[in-house]
Amino acid sequence: MKNVILSTFLLVIGSAFAQEYSTDYEIQYEVEYSLDSLNLDKKTNETLYLFASSDVGVFLNYNDANEEKIKAEIERQLKSGHVDLTGIQKSTNFNSKIFKDRHQNKIIKVSEIGRKIYAYEEENTPFLWNIEDETKEFLGYQVQKATTSFAGRDYEAWFTMEVPINDGPYVFQGLPGLIVELYDTENHYHFTLTSIEKLNEPMIWETEETLTISKSELNEIKDKVQKNKLRSGQIGEQPDGTVISVTIDGKELSDVEYRRLRRKIADSKNNPIELE
Repeated sequence: MKNVILSTFLLVIGSAFAQEYSTDYEIQYEVEYSLDSLNLDKKTNETLYLFASSDVGVFLNYNDANEEKIKAEIERQLKSGHVDLTGIQKSTNFNSKIFKDRHQNKIIKVSEIGRKIYAYEEENTPFLWNIEDETKEFLGYQVQKATTSFAGRDYEAWFTMEVPINDGPYVFQGLPGLIVELYDTENHYHFTLTSIEKLNEPMIWETEETLTISKSELNEIKDKVQKNKLRSGQIGEQPDGTVISVTIDGKELSDVEYRRLRRKIADSKNNPIELE
């Protein structure tokens, strides 16, 4: 029986689906990046996932890749009135699921914002890759160098033709093989492949029929929701009025501490991967 992963988020469950994506490989990347342009020496690391086949790719963060397990644990904790996210969810700044459909030449980005699911679709514009002669070995694969530009950054990539997947991390794709390493020339974002697994059975991903909007509209909603969150003074409560406490890294936070932490984090996120 095929494994079926529904592209639902923790608090929103849909009932109608638009399209299925069948994937044969699970590929993991470690990304190191500098999110604060005023403190580039401060690096953040996280694990990201690419589920891919010859025609499609699904790129997502750790929490979405392990969604069902995380959801069950959070629901268990909510019943107790205390949520400790330590070791359950991973901090991430890659919040959108990216569906890359090379057969239909489109990319769909799906995001949860303010407990609603939004999606925007754009044409899959081919990357203008310059394939160079330079080669090296990477994790036992013979890889070759290529360069491109995207969204205000110049990139260098290393790809291998030994894996029959013309895909890579984030939205990057279109080389004659799998991208195993990718970084912008200022090294603000650096993706490194850590594992490739050929799945015994295809993994099926399904996109939901949801609110489809433009990229500019999505950014406006993100900004509005973020401002509302920063003004919010309470972490949350149960239907019976019981206040839910939150522990992060072993410390239980008050409403004021939690609000201050969110503002500090928001202010430091000023170096996105897409500059334009």
